[in-house]
Amino acid sequence: MTMYRNSLFALACVLLMWLVAGCKTKQVSQKPTDQPAAYTVNQVLTEQPTFATLHISKMSVVATYGTQQLSFRATVKLLTDSLLVLSVQPVAGIEMFRVEFTPSQFVVVDKWNRRYTENSYDFLRYKLGVDLRFDVLQNIVSNRLFLLEKTDISAADFTVENLAGAPTQLLHLASGLIQQFEVVEPAAIAKASVVAEQGRLTCEYAGHRVQNGVRFPNAFSMTLQAAGRVMTLACTVEKMEFNKPLEYVPQNLSRYEKVNFSKIIP
Repeated sequence: MTMYRNSLFALACVLLMWLVAGCKTKQVSQKPTDQPAAYTVNQVLTEQPTFATLHISKMSVVATYGTQQLSFRATVKLLTDSLLVLSVQPVAGIEMFRVEFTPSQFVVVDKWNRRYTENSYDFLRYKLGVDLRFDVLQNIVSNRLFLLEKTDISAADFTVENLAGAPTQLLHLASGLIQQFEVVEPAAIAKASVVAEQGRLTCEYAGHRVQNGVRFPNAFSMTLQAAGRVMTLACTVEKMEFNKPLEYVPQNLSRYEKVNFSKIIP
């Protein structure tokens, strides 16, 4: 049971690495964007959270995988365009797992068993068929628009659906892939979905409030449906701050064993 719990904690840590598990995509031309639609997309791009640093120092997480469920504490540190760190602390603030993402690589540290794995994003493309970049992970965490096959985003990348009594929908089509964003007042992203042949990813954001001049959700969840299985992370933010000096000390790995990715995540 302990081994299973450790594996689930590790899976929770690295869900962000494969929750966008789609094949490499190529862009499909969008329909010409009319002026009202362009205004809607540009409004979202303008109003979405923008900050230099984010520190979520207190967060409750419930991880569900199949019939199993675990609750634990976690923290998040984000230095925009440079560093994203997720720390899992199951018991009394004791860190069990850490995942460190930079633009060029990611490191998963299993502190419980004193081992780690270090890989570039090319490894995920080879191992899992995931064309994943740092900026995609960053934007998912930051409640921002993201596209899997490109970094620059404009109104021309989306079609807009406005149905009476329903939230505004932004749609983006790529080869074998659909991305959809649900927008609520005031131009905040409430849901982001990625649908591909391999499965479906849904991110939901709620409780948007302004702190340090940044409108940000205090609750969000991520659900991955793939290969007949479902994994969900439901997160409740209890304490966070923006644009404050971010202190981060990289883990000293000199006394840790370097192992293959599959040793930590089977």
